[in-house]
Amino acid sequence: MNNEQDRPLRFLRSWALERRQRQAGDGDGEAHAPLAGYADFVLSFRHAGPAADAQAALEDVVKRLTHAGLSVEVRAAQCARRHGRSATFEAVAGQLLLFIECPRSRLEHEWSRSRLHDWLGGMVALRRGADGSLEVDSDAQDDPSRLIVHATDELAELISVSERQRLVQRLITGAEGEGGAAIGAADGVDAVVAMHDRRFNQRWLRHWGGKWLIDRRDLRRIREHFGDEVAMYFAFLQSYVLWLAFPGVAGAAWWALGRSFSWQFGVLLVLWGVLFTETWARRQSDIATYWGVHGVERARESRRPEFRADRYVIDAATGERVPAFSGAQRWLRRLLGVPVVAALSLVMAVFIALIFALQTFLSEFYAGPFATLLGLAPVVLFSACLPAYTALCTRMAAVLTDYENYEFEAEHAAQFTAKIFVFRFLQDQLYLFLTAWVFVPYRDVFGGWVHGAYSALSTDKAATLKFSATPAAELVQNMLTGFVVTSQLVGMATETGLPLVLRWWNSRSLARASQASTATGDGHNHEASGISGTGDGHRHVLSNMLAVAPTGVDTWIESATDADAPADIQQQFVARVTEELALPEYTTFEDYAEMASQFGRVAFFSVAWPLAPLAALMNNWLELRTDAAKICSATRRPTPRRVESIGPWLDTLRFMCWLSSITNALLIYQFHSNCAFLPHADADAMQRFGRTSLSFALVVLLFSEHAFLAVRWAVTRVMASWPGAYARITERARAQSRRRWLDKAPSVLRDLAADTASDLSQDAAGNLAADSDDASIGAGADWCAELELGRRAIACWGKPKAE
Repeated sequence: MNNEQDRPLRFLRSWALERRQRQAGDGDGEAHAPLAGYADFVLSFRHAGPAADAQAALEDVVKRLTHAGLSVEVRAAQCARRHGRSATFEAVAGQLLLFIECPRSRLEHEWSRSRLHDWLGGMVALRRGADGSLEVDSDAQDDPSRLIVHATDELAELISVSERQRLVQRLITGAEGEGGAAIGAADGVDAVVAMHDRRFNQRWLRHWGGKWLIDRRDLRRIREHFGDEVAMYFAFLQSYVLWLAFPGVAGAAWWALGRSFSWQFGVLLVLWGVLFTETWARRQSDIATYWGVHGVERARESRRPEFRADRYVIDAATGERVPAFSGAQRWLRRLLGVPVVAALSLVMAVFIALIFALQTFLSEFYAGPFATLLGLAPVVLFSACLPAYTALCTRMAAVLTDYENYEFEAEHAAQFTAKIFVFRFLQDQLYLFLTAWVFVPYRDVFGGWVHGAYSALSTDKAATLKFSATPAAELVQNMLTGFVVTSQLVGMATETGLPLVLRWWNSRSLARASQASTATGDGHNHEASGISGTGDGHRHVLSNMLAVAPTGVDTWIESATDADAPADIQQQFVARVTEELALPEYTTFEDYAEMASQFGRVAFFSVAWPLAPLAALMNNWLELRTDAAKICSATRRPTPRRVESIGPWLDTLRFMCWLSSITNALLIYQFHSNCAFLPHADADAMQRFGRTSLSFALVVLLFSEHAFLAVRWAVTRVMASWPGAYARITERARAQSRRRWLDKAPSVLRDLAADTASDLSQDAAGNLAADSDDASIGAGADWCAELELGRRAIACWGKPKAE
């Protein structure tokens, strides 16, 4: 490393001092501090072309970042090569690190601009009242200039770490016409990453490790550190865990009684699914209100950098000239993608059907040599081939969604999720559907085909073939049990366990190197000694699930003075940044997809294995903690993004609730042995096939589906009678606004609004009497006579009519 690369990083000292001051003033103040890390973002710059082209591309990136008001420091990426108890640091060829810091003045401007954009987009400004309750900020609603005043005067109290990172990330990737630098992959930047705050991660994991459930304060800390999207996912997962307790306990009771395929449990499952999805829809709206992001998806923040406009139009509300894309052109692109998705889905369905056929043959019909060993072949094929094909389908879905050219992230995410849902649904549920409604009802037909084909190919049929004798209900239960347990264990191991073990092993190597006490260097390689002195408590990496073993960087921060970071400390820091950039990006998509798949299995097939909800409950309780560990240790730090809901996943859950009303009814009809309102079936046929009447199955299907629609309608109507938090707050604000208007209104209007109905009647009667030419009108001259006529008519009621 040359002397220029050894130049001290300016921001490293300033951030260390700021962090030390925060810790001295308030041990838990990092989540609210405007400065709470080493740098706002780190950009990874790579360029495969000639050196001259790379230098020109780098110059263009730095100029655009500077014009956006950001401070930039460039250093070569470094990797640590460990040799026993020491380590050498070498520059990574072809990679540069751009450390980005946003000055306070630029942050204030962007924060004010963001609040004003929210107001223009229709979002309601909220604040805490004197009693601590949430209320509409009427002053800011009436005078948006107050939004700017608030942001300037109270920035340190209003802005969180995640909000700061969201604003800075928008400056980096936002369009140049909107004040951003428009940095993307086309500029040679392959990653825009915020660095992990390992001390926060450590406290977070230790705190959650000692709790049974998380509360609102935990969610608030997550939101302030990682943003709304991650916090909303954990809020959803916590709610899902709590709601699983009801079917989990009930299912355990039904299982203990030996009552599978119970219609009572099936009705309970469908009702549970409706109540969970509808109450979560209300809860996510309330959460968005309390977090101040209700309506953020309608307000629409910066356009996606990948959006390409084909024309410019005049915005009807603001009169601005804005980029746009033809709706007809987008629909045409959607239609072009339909056959691609259909073809990919068909290939996946055929592949799963072939694997299913192979497994069914080996487990139900084959009795030859190596039967047990060959029975593992379908599992190996399924595990080895299907994930790779699913990854291909995911990439194709991403390409198609990008081709459709959506302007905003919410639209893009919704369309991408819709495509992926088709592939995930086939992968997770088709195997079970084939078992219950293809093989079991027609097992004798398949058996005849197998024996006939085998007879034509072999003369030793008797020694190597058998007849399928597993009871139908038991076959479905075994398949479901294997899928639920295996998918949860394998998913947890591959998603969290393996990365943690690998990171722990690397951390041990780094911890051993940290005990070196000398440092030498000869230009490009530097041997580090400043990693030592971190304390015994930091060495328990696995128990605390920490991402990387602490280095001398933290030790220097704790004792930071006005001096720059020593050269070896800076090398360690840059090497650690390079390691974090090598981690995969974190998105909530995979976590939501996992929960949606599990919800489907619980809702569709729990009547066959009542312990499925309890297994999901235990898995998700661990998932709360393992997902936190995954974020801290196995992925890059999530980029904050504002959301007001879980997006299209709620519609996915609602669709699976509707489908569960059909699958549960069909399973109960097919396998319930002694239900009074179902037709009687022969005992032997019931054991081998279940009920197989298609006409009666269609009746059951239609009845259950319509009953589900009626239940969901009733639940939504009942919930609509209780307004949510946003409705209550806005209605209270409207009432207060009317009162303020009446206080300021002219006396004539105020008296008009305050008059009672009786006063208005008296005034009207007096006016009519004064203005009428006939003095008898309203003067009371004739009303007694008219009343007497009415009394006489009443007295005649019921008397016989005279002949």
